[in-house]
Amino acid sequence: MVRGMAEAEDVVGMVMEGYGIYLRQVSETPWADAMASVEYLEDFEDLNDSDLIDVLARWAGRSYKDFKRVWEGLSDKEKERALGEIEYEIAVIGFESLLKGIAADFDVMENKDIRERIINAAKRYLNGEIDFYDLAEELENIFWPTEEDKKKYEEGLRHFWDGIGLTDYIEENEVKEMVKRYLIEELEAIGRTSDLGEPGP
Repeated sequence: MVRGMAEAEDVVGMVMEGYGIYLRQVSETPWADAMASVEYLEDFEDLNDSDLIDVLARWAGRSYKDFKRVWEGLSDKEKERALGEIEYEIAVIGFESLLKGIAADFDVMENKDIRERIINAAKRYLNGEIDFYDLAEELENIFWPTEEDKKKYEEGLRHFWDGIGLTDYIEENEVKEMVKRYLIEELEAIGRTSDLGEPGP
């Protein structure tokens, strides 16, 4: 990249290359971390705030000085666009991680009834019979069925709703695409694989 010729896309790529790896590979609850990050970025009104530049530099794995030089090469409009795109990509990674986590959950993998409940709820959402919030409540009731569960695993439940809240920042068609991929296609594939392993009559 030629110095002084940075574009919004370059900055987004720089930041998300580093922070995307953290969310996908290091974070234990990427959906909760993603929500905290998006909310943190949303709070900045001054696009040249040193705290904003500092956090973006850290995510990009760059020194403050280097990143500041790149950031200052953008117009205010480009900074706004870059920040919006970074928030969007963080939200997508976080929400996708939540759905992947659900699909890979041990109880989901092992329990046909749970898989069928999730698949049916996801299909009803995609068909327009229920809204996304209804789907989320159905998932809550599957994983935290009793008040006791909700109290005992309060942090996990709170993190789950953080992940659900990320959909406020994502285009609805992309939310539907991910729900279809992870909560229907992936779970149906698990069902087909485990059925093959069962002994015949």
